[in-house]
Amino acid sequence: QDLFDKLYGPGVITSVTELKEKIKEEGENQFKQQSDQQLLNDVTERLIENTEFDLPAEFLKKWIQRSGEKELTFEEAVEEYERSEKGLRYQLIEGKIIADNELQITFEEIKAYAKEMIKAQMAQFGQNDPKDEELEGIAARILSNQDEVKRLSEQLMNKKLLDFFKENVKLKEKEVTFDEFVKEVYN
Repeated sequence: QDLFDKLYGPGVITSVTELKEKIKEEGENQFKQQSDQQLLNDVTERLIENTEFDLPAEFLKKWIQRSGEKELTFEEAVEEYERSEKGLRYQLIEGKIIADNELQITFEEIKAYAKEMIKAQMAQFGQNDPKDEELEGIAARILSNQDEVKRLSEQLMNKKLLDFFKENVKLKEKEVTFDEFVKEVYN
């Protein structure tokens, strides 16, 4: 029982059967997250492949050449453009999807999301029932850092986009073995 209490907090797990169930649940959650990330990657790839529009390539190459801390040669700018073109295309597509579908994020959503993340991390270290004041304090410290706010906003928007894609994109479910899943996700 001491081991169970250290792993998950006092009284949360009381038997080997419950421990096995908890481990199974955690594994399923991890695979679901990886599966969702793969879905987001796949949809992103398809959107880039199937959405045709011209970028002002020459302008962007010149802009890349001159906009950095040190000016690049035109050849270096062309290489950088080729490396970043896909990402730029997706940013424009993503921006249009967000605008057209009014996908917004409020500060309250960011704060609630931060508290969820904190609570999940605390649970990993056996603190399963943190007080709300404690969560509020940690969240306030995190949200005072603009880089963290930006990171959390991006994660939350990715979550909203994933939900949007699940609801609006015709998905073809594919059942795979564990080995196939690992190969596809980590390849």
